[in-house]
Amino acid sequence: MTAKNSLLVLRNEINNIDEKIVTLLAKRKDLVLKIAMSKIENNQPIRDIERERKILRKLIVLGKKKYLTPEYITQLFQLIIEESVLNQEKLLKKFCSDNKLTLASFSFLGPKGSYSHIAASEYADRNFKTCIIKECSTFEEVIASVENNESDYAILPIENTCSGYINEVFDILKKTNLFIVGEINIFINHCLLAIKKIALDEIKTVYSHPQPFQQCSNFIKKFPQWKIKYTKSTADAMEKISKYNDIHNAALGSEIGSKIYGLNILSKNLANQEKNITRFILLNRKPIKISEKIPTKTTLIFSTGQESGALSKVLLILQEKKLIMKKLTSQTIYKNPWEEMFYIDIQVNLSSELMQKTLKEIQKITKFVKILGCYPSENVIPMVS
Repeated sequence: MTAKNSLLVLRNEINNIDEKIVTLLAKRKDLVLKIAMSKIENNQPIRDIERERKILRKLIVLGKKKYLTPEYITQLFQLIIEESVLNQEKLLKKFCSDNKLTLASFSFLGPKGSYSHIAASEYADRNFKTCIIKECSTFEEVIASVENNESDYAILPIENTCSGYINEVFDILKKTNLFIVGEINIFINHCLLAIKKIALDEIKTVYSHPQPFQQCSNFIKKFPQWKIKYTKSTADAMEKISKYNDIHNAALGSEIGSKIYGLNILSKNLANQEKNITRFILLNRKPIKISEKIPTKTTLIFSTGQESGALSKVLLILQEKKLIMKKLTSQTIYKNPWEEMFYIDIQVNLSSELMQKTLKEIQKITKFVKILGCYPSENVIPMVS
């Protein structure tokens, strides 16, 4: 066989392989669209960054065995994955358009049945016709999912009438580039749940997030024999006792969660205070502008350094401007026990001339100021443009 004929044979083999690749890519696209429809029907997010990373790592290992470089595999499959995501997003937009749906996606501390899930669902019901939900295992993951464009909104609990501010969330707000765009207050009905109806003195271990244990401390003290186990969320606790299937286990969780995980309610309304309410905040990548006709809050954090009386000066400015302070809390700055960061809610529109003048005066006497957001009070929140 001549060199010319040999080259033609090799090229024909490559052509056949290329055609097979195109055929497989088309087949892959069909499967991707079927997956997209399943996600839409089950209110699941289009993108799962962690799954994409796992797939890529697996393909890189396989590529090395076939003498293909990690760079080549990464570039090739990142392109394929991005195209798949784009096709799914197009299908989702068309579905919403055809059905005249207003769509939003929410990330929350999960799994389903957690109070964050309840808050996200309640907010979505009031403001959108449909929503996609993304369960996260930590507050950091909730924020990261919005920062990485996996979700539109992050929903986080910021304070509770029984246990006060949630410091972990307070720390996150200092670091994130997201903006608070709304809030919603949810009544928290902590229930003691188990797989079977049993006497409370038969319970050996109780699971839940640290916050419910703190909010129900008076009830918990009545049973010093109980072993306390902390979980990532109340839903995680309910999921665990359902999975363990031990009649001596119980969880502090929600009434809605009991239905999701098939649990029995042994006792209700266990919080130290009769009105146990958690305030949740919503965060988005963009700030929003609010009409001055709508009751509005502006939230900011600031530090005063070690200057004596600086906080009093800030509060005096607010008093002189006749601005209503709704909340004020402080937290010691990490690695600097002599300095504090202050979180403050002011009943005023950030865009108002009054607030702009106030900010300039505050900035002169503080070391650091960050606007966390301007948003409608209570639960009525406009969409982000």
